[in-house]
This record gives sequence, structure tokens and C-alpha cells, in this order.
Amino acid sequence: MESSCGGEMKIVAVGDEDTVTLFRFLGIEGYVADENLHKNFKDIVAREDIAVVIITEKVADKLMDEITYIKLQKDLPIIVEIPDKKGKIKEREDSIARLIKRAVGVEIEK
Repeated sequence: MESSCGGEMKIVAVGDEDTVTLFRFLGIEGYVADENLHKNFKDIVAREDIAVVIITEKVADKLMDEITYIKLQKDLPIIVEIPDKKGKIKEREDSIARLIKRAVGVEIEK
């Protein structure tokens, strides 16, 4: 996949140090969640060369408003939430239903 600038599209990982280290071993750019989390995330999603952001659930919870905005307003990057090394935090409601509810105020029943 190529960016609008003609360069290769990239995957970026954001999460705890262990998760980010794993992705770095796989050749994926990674950012450890720290006190600069919100600024770093904003910078990442503004880049035109980023196609996918893989983010741990615990970190995603801290960025939920930003993530929801991106999912509603932008085609890229695609945000993928994954469990960290401790596993899933909780069962999440269907993300599409959550986005619909946020966008139009209608709750989708299962």
C-alpha cells in the first residue's frame, strides 16, 4: 500500500514497553505509552504514511475520545486494539455499534 505521497504505508504500535518491544523486533515502529502519550498519538495519526495503528487496550482506554474521533472522521489510519501481555481487560461492546451510537445517538441492540 502506498501513501498519497507515493511512499510505503506503515504500521505503528503503541502500548506498554513489552508489547512495543515485540513489535519492534518484527520491524514495526513503536511508541511506549508515557507522559507524552496524547501528543505522540496525535502526531502518529496526523502522519500520511501510517495505515494502521496497533494499540493495547489499556492505552486505548486513555485515548478513547481521540480514537473514536479518528474512526468517525478519517479512513486512515485504521486503529486496531489488542490485549497486552496480561490479556483482555474486559469484554468490549461491538465497536461498530458503539460508533453508530456516538455518531447518531441510536443504540444498536444485539
